[in-house]
Amino acid sequence: MSIVRIDVFNVRNIQKASICPSNRINLISGCNGSGKTSFLEAIYLLALGKSFRTHHVQKVVTSGADSLIVFAEYLSNHNTVTVGVERGEGNTRLRINGNKVGSVAELAHLIPVQLINPDSHQLIELGPRYRRQFVDWGMFHVEQEFFPVWCRFNQALRQRNAALRLGAQDSEIAVWHGEMSACAVRISQLRSSYISELMLVARDAVSSMLGEEIDIRFIPGWPADEPYETYLTRTTQLDRNAGYTRQGPHRADLAICVNGLPARDRVSRGEQKVLATALRLAQIELMRKKTGQPCVVLLDDLPSELDHERRSLVIDYLEGLGCQTFVTATDQQLLEDKGDLIDKVFHVEHGNIKEMV
Repeated sequence: MSIVRIDVFNVRNIQKASICPSNRINLISGCNGSGKTSFLEAIYLLALGKSFRTHHVQKVVTSGADSLIVFAEYLSNHNTVTVGVERGEGNTRLRINGNKVGSVAELAHLIPVQLINPDSHQLIELGPRYRRQFVDWGMFHVEQEFFPVWCRFNQALRQRNAALRLGAQDSEIAVWHGEMSACAVRISQLRSSYISELMLVARDAVSSMLGEEIDIRFIPGWPADEPYETYLTRTTQLDRNAGYTRQGPHRADLAICVNGLPARDRVSRGEQKVLATALRLAQIELMRKKTGQPCVVLLDDLPSELDHERRSLVIDYLEGLGCQTFVTATDQQLLEDKGDLIDKVFHVEHGNIKEMV
């Protein structure tokens, strides 16, 4: 699936823009603050109904406007699919082929989007939440069973947490243990299996881009030697004191090591960005292998994030995967040596986007 046309209205400084991108690699050039990242943000909004820069949608809407609109035509298996998103304060409208969509998950399934931006190093450097999001992006797109069982677990988790806060009896709290345990075990099995498959792809990607050996170990989020239901029962009083369920698949993590040492201790900030980029490229490749479907890749400010050799490796990698890619850069000459692989170039100035011929 690829975008054949996208219309953007009132996304930050982009009041109105319409382009027909290539289904391969597109370069979006312009000076800082021109609207390059805002354009990527619009594509992200179209796929996930939210921004990757803020949780407050009103900050994304152009000043003075009530709402933003992003509309696109996609080509999927020679069929055209239309997708539209309208967001404003207290207002969300999602449509596929003109029909209302009740869940952002439907958009996400239809339009897989992978983002690589200057914050990518957070995957390595910051807390477990970023690594869970990394794993679950892959799970969502390659394992149909994952999302329903994850929703079941979260529903039971919310009920147990409410019971803990209300001071319910142990027997009332334990009502949720069976469901939580069944879901937790399956979630962990699926995640562990996914990481094993990802490792087979990631080793080559990391070796070629970083020249190092990587290892990833999955941490389920509770003591691995104890059944989760037993653990929940044993720690009920501790959870009651805390007011929430402290451990479980919602606290899972990855131990990412480079040459046998924790990556955050072994590699520099710049190398962390290279490592995170390689891991996300490996995810894209694994998704293509398992589903046959490429994803839309957003590469924000790629030239400033990677040196010349690694920029070339990334572009070559994506070209090999056949992904529709949007790359932003302040100076298109930084990617001049890849001109033969860049199908279309667009220039952004003060929120106006024009195709360069």
